Amino acid sequence: MRSNRFTGPDETGYYSCEMPTITELSTVTSPGYDDQLVLGLVDFLLPSTSGISVQLSMLVERLLLNPGVLRRMQQEIDDVVDRDRLPTLNDRINLPYTEATLRESLRIDTLIPSGIVHRVQQNMKYEQYNIQENTLVLFDLNSINNQTDVWEDPYTFRPDRYLDGTGNLVLSKDRSLSFGVGKRECPAQTYTRNTMFLIVATLVQRFDICPRVPNYLPDISKRSTGLVHGPDDFWVRFVPRQNNSI
Repeated sequence: MRSNRFTGPDETGYYSCEMPTITELSTVTSPGYDDQLVLGLVDFLLPSTSGISVQLSMLVERLLLNPGVLRRMQQEIDDVVDRDRLPTLNDRINLPYTEATLRESLRIDTLIPSGIVHRVQQNMKYEQYNIQENTLVLFDLNSINNQTDVWEDPYTFRPDRYLDGTGNLVLSKDRSLSFGVGKRECPAQTYTRNTMFLIVATLVQRFDICPRVPNYLPDISKRSTGLVHGPDDFWVRFVPRQNNSI
């Protein structure tokens, strides 16, 4: 079996990895491993797929409310991506403002505000708190992602907060915890970010995003709450941009 080969982090801060195939794994693992692997992958795929649709809806809301951000994304994509093709992940490192917009959306509209419940495996002390074994712990990710002392204007949708003075993406400025933290952070984080980038970059390249009725904008104060944070129903128009060759 070949070993996993990491290509190293790219400019967006994520790794790509060549994993062994199921056939290769089955030659060195116990019977039934294939079924367990498939079920595990399904467990990863389904939550991320359903979560992406909700997160994209909230981003569309933000673009309706911030048309200047949309126009700037379109200009950046037009400058980098030829109009006779669609954006790919290879374009991602050259689209810092688009990447910053995605990060800002994930921060300001935290999909799972309380995070996923964790269980303390042994007695521990955190700062002044004594936490007993088997205590269930939730992280208030929404409050972390909207701390005034960290973000200054946390409730303002401002992708520029992740860029330097020359417009380059600065990963150290992204202190959000939209996918949790530590060893138990969301395992589908990279898949989610990649998928959102491809969908959003393509939509922005090919369409203007407009309210269905002029000046009738969604009300972001109306959000469904629970384990998952999501938008109320709203209407949107996708108008094909001129000079699209695809």
